Amino acid sequence: MTEGARASHVFAIASGEVKALAESSSGNPVLLALIGPDQTIGLLSAFDQGPREFTAIARNDVTAWILTDQQFGRMLTQLPSVGAAQLEAVATRFRMSIRMSVERSDDLACRISKQLQTMSADTGCGKLDLTQSELASWVGASREATGRCLGRLRVSGAIATHRGGITILSNEKLARFQTSHHYVCLETTMESPLPL
Repeated sequence: MTEGARASHVFAIASGEVKALAESSSGNPVLLALIGPDQTIGLLSAFDQGPREFTAIARNDVTAWILTDQQFGRMLTQLPSVGAAQLEAVATRFRMSIRMSVERSDDLACRISKQLQTMSADTGCGKLDLTQSELASWVGASREATGRCLGRLRVSGAIATHRGGITILSNEKLARFQTSHHYVCLETTMESPLPL
């Protein structure tokens, strides 16, 4: 499945994991999501007949059910509960994209710690097969800045890193990087009077 291509199928992931990548205006790949079991690929194109919104690349062995647009359309009309579930999935992804846009204003350690916790919760696993480049793309930072930030998280005991992956050692320590940022912002606001 390639970004911009004409869509004719919907894929329902049964097992495995798929990276959703889109190309930025500068030509760099941006990791949009990791899509796993019980999730679908190609919903937007099935609904509006538009081109694929991202390129899907298998991260490991993937098993998926493939439905043509016609089969998918019949399923939605014949099984309204499936249609409602698909609409909910689209709404969830839309909500996530809004959150990602808002969270780009957080400091990098905060964004990375939130992203790692979200991915861990989504996959149900503390060991994430994710490269620094993929994580950098996902949080909107350079690979170098992401590497430095991962070093801070590693020194704190929140994570361990290994080639091609990150292991969460302490969700509590990861969460500190989220709250400390907000706490610092509040302190700065309260202690720094506005000029009159």
